[in-house]
Amino acid sequence: MAVTHGHDDIGGTGFFGRVRHLAERANPAFAAGSLIVPLAFVGLSVLLGSTQLLFYTHVAAGAVWFGFALIFPAVVGPVLGGLDHEDATTVMARLTPKVVFFLSGFSLTTVVSGTLLLVPGTGLGYGYSGIWARLSLGLGWGLFVFGLLVPNRIHLRAYYEGLSEHPDTSRLESIERQNLVVGIFEALAMLGIIALITGLRLG
Repeated sequence: MAVTHGHDDIGGTGFFGRVRHLAERANPAFAAGSLIVPLAFVGLSVLLGSTQLLFYTHVAAGAVWFGFALIFPAVVGPVLGGLDHEDATTVMARLTPKVVFFLSGFSLTTVVSGTLLLVPGTGLGYGYSGIWARLSLGLGWGLFVFGLLVPNRIHLRAYYEGLSEHPDTSRLESIERQNLVVGIFEALAMLGIIALITGLRLG
């Protein structure tokens, strides 16, 4: 969550200072719940030894993650682009901290539950092996890491730029264009995962 353009003083210095700042802006209860609640279903599935509960947890979390990843560049971004600077900044200041924690919780739940379902020997997996399983897991975890390192940082750059004393509108427009390109890439990757899972189920 690097802060650039002279905004390192916002929310304290270092990674944990920025996380604390975002949690306070998001509401600490919301931030904690976004991580704990979806992952709790994974834990409950393991405790109960329920493959069915784990499967539905995976599907639900994946639907939320994929849905948000598609909606933001396709709907939210253009809407914000149509607002004046002050209104757009107000919306981003309220929306971004919540989105960071919400998507982190659901995306992590998706890949963890998917791993438990696919990897043999977990006691909850379907025992799939071969190219489809490896590709599905690899692409899922790759997309999770990509989400943390790229779109997440893009949202945060726009967020911190908007909080600066003199926001650079050209920089914000550039960030929005980057977000659109990244959103298209994520959409294609997600469709690839769906295709791989379909091949896995039919194989």
